[in-house]
Amino acid sequence: MLLAFEDDGPGPVVVLLHGFPLNHSMWKAQLAKIGSLYRVIAPDLRGHGRTAAPTGIYTMDEMADDVLDLLNALQLKEPVVLGGLSMGGYIALSLIARHPERVRALMLMDTRAGADSTATANARLELANTVESSRSNVPVIDAMLHKLFSEMTRSHHADRIEPIRQMMEKTPVRAVAGALRGMAARPDRTSDLARINVPTLVLVGEDDPITPPAEARTMAEAIPGAQFEIIPNAGHLAPLENPSASNTAILRFLASLP
Repeated sequence: MLLAFEDDGPGPVVVLLHGFPLNHSMWKAQLAKIGSLYRVIAPDLRGHGRTAAPTGIYTMDEMADDVLDLLNALQLKEPVVLGGLSMGGYIALSLIARHPERVRALMLMDTRAGADSTATANARLELANTVESSRSNVPVIDAMLHKLFSEMTRSHHADRIEPIRQMMEKTPVRAVAGALRGMAARPDRTSDLARINVPTLVLVGEDDPITPPAEARTMAEAIPGAQFEIIPNAGHLAPLENPSASNTAILRFLASLP
């Protein structure tokens, strides 16, 4: 499907895939800083932001195919640097597993390769049913918002929380339900990690309770030659919570690419 997107900046292409249930504007600090040196493309994924929200399950493979369709529509034949946070990371792993020739380098941020446990998958499915029956995203906001941010963000940068709440509120209920069901059904990509043969950055917030640093480090160790960065004073939304440290790590990685 046709994705809405931001596309700005010079130089090699960097594609950034946002988390659930947000939109491309979570990358505001990266669009400003990294976009001064690179061509940054930040789409609104299926059902999020300005992109249409069809009914049904939003599988990670289907959402990855949407990104591939966007690259094709932009006539980007050369491989791109592909980055994804949380759900965006699941989508990035789907794309590189099935279309490795389209990826020049990979950035996995606050995400995991493993599938949901049975309990987590069932919780997602129950939450999808709840938002549909209530016709409201409040159950998702109540369940997620407090887990996304570090104590430092909550105490000293509370202004960064409200825009995230607003993004979550604006995402259509059918998109929230579709993405929850898609994440619950996603395959385990752990065995794919050893086959990733492009430069890879694994980045995680120091205080991320959803995908903690120890898990991120294990994922990085499974990818040949991967770089690993822990972002201080950040939780699950590290690039938004500590943009300075995140941008420094990302730019250092991008500068190291051949």
